[in-house]
Amino acid sequence: MADNTSQIVTDIPHAKVKAVAERVVQELRLAAEKVAAHHAEPARYPMPEDKGAAEHLLAQRFDRLPDDKKKKAADAVVADLKDVAGRARRLGDLARVDLRSPASVDAQIRRMPFPERLKFPADELKKLPFLLPEEPQAGAATAAVPSALHKLELRIHSVKCLAETSELGSDEISLAGTGVDESGDALKISPFDVRSFDDGDVKTYAPPKQFHWFNLDEGGASYPKSYFVTLVLAEIDFGGVAVYVDRLLDMVRTKVAAYLAAAVGAAIGASAGLLGILIGMAVGAAVGWAFDQLKGIVEDDVFTPVTLSTIIPALTGRWNGKPETAAASAEYRGFGGHYRVTYTWRMFN
Repeated sequence: MADNTSQIVTDIPHAKVKAVAERVVQELRLAAEKVAAHHAEPARYPMPEDKGAAEHLLAQRFDRLPDDKKKKAADAVVADLKDVAGRARRLGDLARVDLRSPASVDAQIRRMPFPERLKFPADELKKLPFLLPEEPQAGAATAAVPSALHKLELRIHSVKCLAETSELGSDEISLAGTGVDESGDALKISPFDVRSFDDGDVKTYAPPKQFHWFNLDEGGASYPKSYFVTLVLAEIDFGGVAVYVDRLLDMVRTKVAAYLAAAVGAAIGASAGLLGILIGMAVGAAVGWAFDQLKGIVEDDVFTPVTLSTIIPALTGRWNGKPETAAASAEYRGFGGHYRVTYTWRMFN
């Protein structure tokens, strides 16, 4: 029996899927540039009428910045817009997006054809063994098949403050997030207060706190199945971070799923499990990349979220023969602060 696998998602082991995710991040970057340019020259760079557009979500974060940082970001964007040749090299076909248009970045891109360079045959999904747990080699000793377990959870064991942020006073820390199941469906995980932290403080959960759980029977009997949880750690005084991250992640997930469907075509039924794994990996990596790209334009006080994943080959799957992973940690650094969240994945009934 193949083992379950788990990891922190930081990259995508498929060149074209990675290019799809990078394109989504570029689109969000363009929307953020529109927000900054509008701040500098509102008549020349009008905001879109569609209040659901990414520009309006990003503007909510931009508006929280101090005036000097708004000006710095706006001046940098306006200067970059004058480098037409440089933007064409960097953005490719996306350089055709006109930030002076009242149409949103998304609306303009939807009118453009999907790039041929990003397309690949659906059969290629069947040639990605590096995404799957390894099968035991022939002749290897086989242990008794364990009993089926039908649920999966991510458990938080502790949150430790290795260094406070530069905010005045103690840090008031919360955790929130989003779970993505085997079908690519996402569910918001509401924020909860962890505690007030000073340097060296630790919040220990005994027993461990269930952060999110999945029903392994959902999505049919086709395996492997992939599951992703994005952990959002924030200083409560930063305000609205969980909602912002949730909406940003939903935008990324929607675009990634649509683009991958366009990239592989409609005939993906037999490869749906692998496609789900790729969607989850692409979303997890793209969210982290998006935060890195958007820093300095619309963010000043958000820790980069961390996306965790596990792949389950069967209801009898285990991690090294056990129904729970060894404890692992997610690190959060920023604004002078450093936090560590210790967690495990666990299968149970």
